[in-house]
Amino acid sequence: MNMNFNSPFFILGNPRSGTSLFRLMLNNHPEIVVPPECGFAEWLYEEFGGEEMSESTYRQFLLKVFKTRKFETWELNFDEILYSIKTSKPSNYQELVREIYRGYARKFGKDSAYFGDKNNYYINNVEKLEKIFPNCKKIFIVRDGRDVACSYLELEHKNIDSIYSPNLTKDVTKIAREWCKSVAIMTSWTSGGAISIRYEDLVLDPNATLQKVCEFLNVAYSENMLDYYKNNDEPEEFKAWKGKTFEPIEGSSVGRYKRELSLEQLADFERISKEMLEKAGYGV
Repeated sequence: MNMNFNSPFFILGNPRSGTSLFRLMLNNHPEIVVPPECGFAEWLYEEFGGEEMSESTYRQFLLKVFKTRKFETWELNFDEILYSIKTSKPSNYQELVREIYRGYARKFGKDSAYFGDKNNYYINNVEKLEKIFPNCKKIFIVRDGRDVACSYLELEHKNIDSIYSPNLTKDVTKIAREWCKSVAIMTSWTSGGAISIRYEDLVLDPNATLQKVCEFLNVAYSENMLDYYKNNDEPEEFKAWKGKTFEPIEGSSVGRYKRELSLEQLADFERISKEMLEKAGYGV
């Protein structure tokens, strides 16, 4: 498969909804690359999106990319990427971005691959992604909001020593509102051609769920995706809150809210999210 120059796909979802697990699964497909999260493609668009492409532009863009938050976790070589860009001579911003992803793909022997991007904050910037990459494919992943709340609250008890540690609210009502907003965004885009999967289906019936995703992406299904934990490329800096991604898939976290949320917390969450829980296929 040739690199899809102008239309990457995006993994979109509320934080703590399984987006990292899903990314790793797809990244372990022999024809797909989805690097660790870094939003440089969106962050640098205003500055370089309308620029005429030249060797000077290539260098200035790459200098900015290497200074963006989290990009150092990709562990790429500046000179190698610059050489690749000069050789391929991208004629627009989309092709320029592609060369960065291509550099990451080459680390894993995937010089030609379909690239995707994952970042939780993208859920609030889907319109901009569409502007940068018209008609890009979008895959939303949704998880029972009550389990999402448990995962938010769990972080308070983890010993996280990282400059990238998640900064998430511990207020159940705020978590509920954030989750409802994410579901509303998902619903609006899936009515126009995007697809959605449920975290619960991904962990309890991964083969069928990933086959659906592969059909959407127009790639052959590969069982390699289930071996994601053997080739986990999550940066060391992220491991403290993404430990489950280093283990085989299992569904013990489904319905954890029944064990972990107090009756008061559960009532507060469901009071705000009842309609969206039902819309997303979760009973109340």
